[in-house]
Amino acid sequence: MRKAETDDPEFNTEHRTVLGVDLGVNNIAVSSTGTFWSADEFNHWRREYEKRRGSLQQRGTRAAHEAIEGVGRKEYGHFEIYLHGVANELIEEAVEYGCSHIAFEDLTHTRENIPQATWRHVWAFRRLFQYVEYKAAEHGVEAVQVPPDHTSQRCSTCGCTHEDNRDGEHFECLKCGYQNHADYNAVVRSRAI
Repeated sequence: MRKAETDDPEFNTEHRTVLGVDLGVNNIAVSSTGTFWSADEFNHWRREYEKRRGSLQQRGTRAAHEAIEGVGRKEYGHFEIYLHGVANELIEEAVEYGCSHIAFEDLTHTRENIPQATWRHVWAFRRLFQYVEYKAAEHGVEAVQVPPDHTSQRCSTCGCTHEDNRDGEHFECLKCGYQNHADYNAVVRSRAI
């Protein structure tokens, strides 16, 4: 694993090893070790809970309103369990690879950087970071956020940044021809920031 090098004096300490994490709508998380956590289950249940709420809202009764609240609690609980599992696996990877840091994309402008992200995705990204942040500290690993700065369009091999490098989940560098999954390319590039 490569060492992190940044201009941030707080983060720039010699010989720190970083596990990079890219967040997305199709894959809730992709680590720099090449592990993908699919968002299929998350997206499936998000749609199912939306359907349930929509069906109950059409009834318009007090009982339906109370049922909607119950659906919301169940949805929240389901997603919490899922995100705790992903957080635990990310920390296990960091510990296994001897990482001192887990670097996430800065989540501040998620809706601008990932336009197809719903408010539930934005919530999940923030929640996942929070879980990793407090759980990682128990293992002596620090969770940090790094600027996304076109990581999805920048080649992890040659550094060429161009919007046409990425097409959905496929990444192919216009300059050097490097090809890989776009999320994996982004996370490999982000850990070298």
